[in-house]
Amino acid sequence: MLLEEEESYINDYKMRNDLNRSFTDLQKLIILELPKLPETEDGALWPWLRFLICKKKEEYEMLAKKYPELEKPVKYAKKMSLLERWRDERFHRNLAKIDEQCLHEQIRIDARADNNKEIARKALAEGSTPEFIQKITGLSLDEIAKLNV
Repeated sequence: MLLEEEESYINDYKMRNDLNRSFTDLQKLIILELPKLPETEDGALWPWLRFLICKKKEEYEMLAKKYPELEKPVKYAKKMSLLERWRDERFHRNLAKIDEQCLHEQIRIDARADNNKEIARKALAEGSTPEFIQKITGLSLDEIAKLNV
């Protein structure tokens, strides 16, 4: 709780000097502490604050039924929720596609490397120089030296 010494969930504060004179009536600070919001209605602001702390679809629907002024905000909250879910699903679907493409590319790279090593083995067996094999396969001289003929 932000203001433990205050019982109310709505507290407003005005700027005053040390002599308790108000600085201005045009500005004040209003603090709404949602954890202190009572379960039952206690004023015109209550339904809107309750809307802010809803966690389940059913809570939104009950508020919209009881308070017609909340029908539009509830409808928009549902749309936002659906859009977020849709974005998440698309993101994960795209991520899965990218993972699959990376896997395929890695398989192609591995196949090329295995193929190059096989070519290098055959070329070594035929008596080609490691430098020539390096040129045609792209393998390093160390990799070529480690190949068993």
